[in-house]
Amino acid sequence: MPRKTDGIPFEVHRSPSTDKDGGTVLYASPLSNRIRNFDEVEGFLEMKSALRQGELQRAFETFLKECSCWLSDGYRVQTPLGSFTLKLGMKRKVTNTRDVHHDDVEFKGIEFRPSAEFINETKRRIGGVGFRYVRKADSTLLMGNEEEMRKALHRSMDSKGGYTTVSRFMSCSGLSKYAATKKLSHWCAGKSPLLKSRRLGHSIIYEFVEP
Repeated sequence: MPRKTDGIPFEVHRSPSTDKDGGTVLYASPLSNRIRNFDEVEGFLEMKSALRQGELQRAFETFLKECSCWLSDGYRVQTPLGSFTLKLGMKRKVTNTRDVHHDDVEFKGIEFRPSAEFINETKRRIGGVGFRYVRKADSTLLMGNEEEMRKALHRSMDSKGGYTTVSRFMSCSGLSKYAATKKLSHWCAGKSPLLKSRRLGHSIIYEFVEP
């Protein structure tokens, strides 16, 4: 069978479960090094629409504060993306409703249920391209090839801003998030560092140290 070159890349992991014969059950997930951070999302939207850099960030920050307020008042918050609601739990095991007290309930997080429109739009875009199995290379072996890592670093550098991020470097190098962060941090250390890091918005960016 010829190697598939298109389709959505996915990787396979071993789950804690076993089948009836004792074999480990596998599960699939999207390729872990394909990440878009918020700054990249805003950059794409700025190019494709009239949305200016920073506008979406401010909108999200405002929504986060207001949504948190509504959730803390017990409301379910519905948006075009989906609905948000509180996830509650019991601090102790209770079998009779008459034995439940106010302080028996605790906050366990926030649940998100995507809207039908969001699911259908994503499904439509996936279309008939299918999926492509990517067998991940060993990060230790990849990191050991300094020449290839330097090439991946240069590929990941944004031509407009002159910087890279962990997610960009992951995508270009094939490293895991942990390995990519470790490699970038290594290049920032020492007496003659290759890179320097700083915060830009909600992201940490990496730039070449000027000679």
